[in-house]
Amino acid sequence: MQSTLDMDSVVQNVCRDVKALRDKGRSDHLELILRRRLGDSLLDEGRVLHLLKELGNANECKASLQVLHCLQQCNLEMTVYLASTSISICRKMSAWIEAVRILREMEDSGVERHTVTYSAAVSACEKGKQ
Repeated sequence: MQSTLDMDSVVQNVCRDVKALRDKGRSDHLELILRRRLGDSLLDEGRVLHLLKELGNANECKASLQVLHCLQQCNLEMTVYLASTSISICRKMSAWIEAVRILREMEDSGVERHTVTYSAAVSACEKGKQ
């Protein structure tokens, strides 16, 4: 099992890779990098939340959504916390379409939605002028 230090290193490496790819205009390679970095990691919800928040703090909305997508592909269960965090990142970036998509995915997956989730999605739509 990976230690917290190792996981922190994975998070730092992913964030560094995201920035480097964006700076080089190569964001099309992001999913490959994420799969390589995260595929071998033993991730729990807390560490994934940490990664999503770090990407959100770096204004990397697209990357955080790709992380969520990659994790779903690896069969990590979507939870209200992962989805709500992603929706909040979408709100920050005015990415209302993605926020609504995540809300819809939550419903399709049977994931509980609560006031914070709906509030973040509504705020994303407001910020995106929708």
